[in-house]
Amino acid sequence: MAEADPFARARALVTPGLRAAADRMNPATRQVIGYHFGWWDEHGRPLDGDSGKAVRPALAMLAAEAVGSAAERSKNAGVAVELAHNYSLLHDDVMDEDRTRRHRPTAWTVYGVPAAILAGDALITLSTEALANDGPPLSTKGVERLNAAMLRLVDGQAADTAFEARRDVTLDECMTMAADKTGALFAVACELGALSAGSSPERVWQLRQFGEHLGLAFQLADDLLGIWGDPDNTGKPVLADLRARKKSLPVVAALNAGNGAAARLAELYYRSEPLDDAELRTCADLIEQAGARAWAHEETHRQLDAAMACLQAANPEPGAAAELAALAQRLCTAQAKQVPEQESFELPDVQITRTARVNPRLEAARAHTLSWAEEIGLIDPDADVLPWTTAELAANDFGLLCSLKFADAPIDELNTIGDWYTWLFHLDDHLVEAFGRTGDLAGAKAYLARFPPFMPVDLDLEAPIPAIPAERGLADLWSRVAPRMSTGWRSRIRGAVEQLLAGHLQELRCATSQRTATPVEYVEMKRKTNGGAVSSCLAEFARCAELPQAVADGPTVRALVDAVSESALLLNDLFSYEREVVDGVETANMVLVLKEFLGCDTRRAVAATNDMLTARVRQFEHIADVEIPEMCDEHSLTPEERAVVAGYVDTLRDWLPGWLEWQKRTSRYGEADAPVVVESISRRLAGPTGFGTATARRLLNCAR
Repeated sequence: MAEADPFARARALVTPGLRAAADRMNPATRQVIGYHFGWWDEHGRPLDGDSGKAVRPALAMLAAEAVGSAAERSKNAGVAVELAHNYSLLHDDVMDEDRTRRHRPTAWTVYGVPAAILAGDALITLSTEALANDGPPLSTKGVERLNAAMLRLVDGQAADTAFEARRDVTLDECMTMAADKTGALFAVACELGALSAGSSPERVWQLRQFGEHLGLAFQLADDLLGIWGDPDNTGKPVLADLRARKKSLPVVAALNAGNGAAARLAELYYRSEPLDDAELRTCADLIEQAGARAWAHEETHRQLDAAMACLQAANPEPGAAAELAALAQRLCTAQAKQVPEQESFELPDVQITRTARVNPRLEAARAHTLSWAEEIGLIDPDADVLPWTTAELAANDFGLLCSLKFADAPIDELNTIGDWYTWLFHLDDHLVEAFGRTGDLAGAKAYLARFPPFMPVDLDLEAPIPAIPAERGLADLWSRVAPRMSTGWRSRIRGAVEQLLAGHLQELRCATSQRTATPVEYVEMKRKTNGGAVSSCLAEFARCAELPQAVADGPTVRALVDAVSESALLLNDLFSYEREVVDGVETANMVLVLKEFLGCDTRRAVAATNDMLTARVRQFEHIADVEIPEMCDEHSLTPEERAVVAGYVDTLRDWLPGWLEWQKRTSRYGEADAPVVVESISRRLAGPTGFGTATARRLLNCAR
C-alpha cells in the first residue's frame, strides 16, 4: 500500500537513484554527499536521520500524477531536481557561512570548504545525467529546462549576495531574486514531472506556473521563519537571517516602508558593528512595526491564490491535485497569521466576454415552469421539507435562467430545459432541507438511489412507477428527451445525472462532517453537483442537433464544458456566499473553502475566487477559439458536423453572461439587482491582473 504522505512517497521513490548517483563519485566526495543527505555520520556510520523533506521530488511526482501518469515515471525527474537542490544547499552554506543544517553541523564545517564545493559541483553534473539517462523527453527538453532553471538560481543567488553590500535594494528587485533563487527550481520540478508523463505543453506550462507561485510563497514563509521561527523546528539559530544581515523579503519590505520604523531599522541594520541579541530582537520588532511582517503574510497568501488558480487551470487528476493543494498549504501556511474577519461583504468586479441575451419566449417559459412544478408536485406550502411555495419558485425564476442561457431555443425545447433546471434545483434544495440539516447520510443515500431506474438507456425497458414528486418529475423529463436522442446521447445524459447524484452525496458528507474540502477537491466535487454535464447535453437538445459521436465525449469538449460550468459555479459562489454561510448548513462554497484553506479573511477569499473565475473564463475562450477548431480538423469533421459543433459552442458562450444576469435579477441568493460591475474582457486587452492570473494572461496571448 502506498505511503499516504507525499514527502515519504517521494523520498522512497528517489532515494535509490540519489544513492546510485553518489556511488559514482570518488570516496571522498561520496562521503561528503552522503553526510549532507543524512545517510551517515562524519565517520561514515549509517544513520536514520533527517535527509530533508524531498519537497521538489514530491512536486515532480505529484505533477506527473496530476496529468494521469504513474509516480514511477517521474523518478528521474525527482532525482534530478533533488540533486540540483542539494548542490545549491552545499554552496549556500559555504557562502552564507551557515554552521547548522537539519539540526547538525553543515558539510563545510566538517570536511572543509573545498570538499563541500566539490561535492556541490558533482551534484549539479549528476542531476543532468539523471535526465539524460531517462530518454526523451527528459533527455532532450528536460535537460535544457533544468539548465535554464539552474542559471536562474545562480542569478538569484548572485543577486542575494550582491544585496548584502547595497542600501538601495528595491522590493521588486528582491521579489525577482526570490523568484529566481527559489521559484525557478519549484517551477522546473513541476515542469519536469509533467513533462516526464508526456503531457500537453499547455498543462506542462500551467503546472510550471503553479510551481513558480508556490516557490515564491515558500520563500516568503521561509523568510518569516528566518526571523521569527522556532529553532527547534527550523534547525537554524534564532534570528539567523537578521544576524547575517540578509536582505530577505520582509527586511527589504520594511526598509522601503518609508515610515519611522523603517528609518530606525536602517540605522541598526546598516551599522558596521555586529548586532547583539537584544538589538536583533529590536530589528525584528521594527520590521513588524513597519508593516513588513503583515505584508509578507499577505503576499504569501497572494502567491498561494495564484498557485491554486494555475493548478485548477491545468485540469488535474483529482487525487494528485488534492495532494498538491495540501502540500502547498503545508509548506506555506504553518506560520500564517490569522487576519481578523471583515464583517462587510462586497461583490467584486465580474468580467464576462459578451452581453446576455434573452429568449423572446421568456414569458411562456415562466408560465410553463410554474404549471409543470405544480402538476408534478414540487410545490407544496404545507410539506415539512419541500422547500418551495409558489411565490418562492416564482422568485427563483428558472424560466428566466433558461431563457438567458438558451436564448435561441424553440419554445418546446425551452420548456423542457426549464423543467430540467427546475428539477435539478429542487433536488439541490430538497437535499439540504431534508438531509443536510439533520445529517442523515443514510437517508440521503437511499433517496438518491431511487432515481437512476427512471432513466433507462434501452427504451424497451420499463421504468418503475414513480412514488414521489421528484421521481415523477424525472420520469416525465426522461420521457420527453430520451426518444429524441441516440443511444450514445442517452448514455451521456444518464451518466451526467448519476454523476450529479454521487456529487450531492459527497457534498453532504463534507457538510455533515463539518470538514471543508481543499480548493481542488471542492472544484472536483462541484463539477458533479452543478449540473454542467447535464446542461451540456441539454445544449445539444436546445439546438435539436447531436454532437458528432467522434467528439461528443472527447477531452476537448469535456474541457470546454468544465471551463464554462466551473466559471458558473464560481460566480454562483460569489452571489450565494452570504446566504449559504450565514445559514450555516452549506460548507460547499469556494469563498469559504479558500478562507479555511488559506487562513485569510472574506475580502481576500472573494478576490481569489474572482481571479479563479477570470482564469476559467479565459481558458474557455482559448478552448473555444483555438482547440475546438483543431479538434474538428483532427477528426476530419464534415462541414455539416462543424456547423453543429459551432452552434453548440455558441450556446455555451451564452451561459456565463446569462447566469450573471439571472443572479442580478432574481432573489434566490439575496435581493434582486444586487450591485455588480460587469466589464467586458475585450476592453482589457492587456489581460487580467491580480491573484492567480498569470496562466490566464498566457492563454489570452496564445488565443491571439
